[in-house]
Amino acid sequence: AAKAYQEAIFQQGQPAVMFFTDDVKGDYERIKAKGGAFIKPPTEVTGSTIAQLNDSCGNLVQITQLARW
Repeated sequence: AAKAYQEAIFQQGQPAVMFFTDDVKGDYERIKAKGGAFIKPPTEVTGSTIAQLNDSCGNLVQITQLARW
């Protein structure tokens, strides 16, 4: 059941974990330069900018920078 759940949330684009940062674009460039496999580059969404990468174990990791008002 756990494997089916993991695969389903991955296919739906739901991250297994989310980390907050003050520089999502810089982190994206650093991780990508080291071979990180991003499935979503930095993208502005309501109230934040997010990027998602595959952790190579079947999970999505999201990095999030909150918008400053």
